[in-house]
Amino acid sequence: MAKTTFSGPVQSNAGYMIPVVSTPLTNFTLTQAQTGGSFVINNENNGGPSGAITVTLPVVVGTFDNPDPRYNGIRGAIFNASGTLTHVIAAASGQTVNSAASVNIPPLHFAEWIGNGNQNDAWLCRISPLVAASV
Repeated sequence: MAKTTFSGPVQSNAGYMIPVVSTPLTNFTLTQAQTGGSFVINNENNGGPSGAITVTLPVVVGTFDNPDPRYNGIRGAIFNASGTLTHVIAAASGQTVNSAASVNIPPLHFAEWIGNGNQNDAWLCRISPLVAASV
């Protein structure tokens, strides 16, 4: 158990807090280091892109019997904060996301991806809407 002499709350980035990063304004490919991150595509009024962009997931080279350790069990997410634009998550050339070349992220939806390190089943992605709080 960790101990501290601080009298107030302590904040740590060690496994509990994940920074949310704004994406570039144009198409881009995630790197290995970014794949487990959390991202937001800002809406047009808050500095986001004026047109649809494509976010491409990295290449997976492992097989079922020998998974790619860089992406086996990795999870990441992106939020489309635009109220009008549909953005895209694409797989690297020759690979798939949800057994397709790409999936759409509708306005005000989250896309969460997970990889199992198998190049034949490169990425799985769940799309879910931002749900308004009930009163």
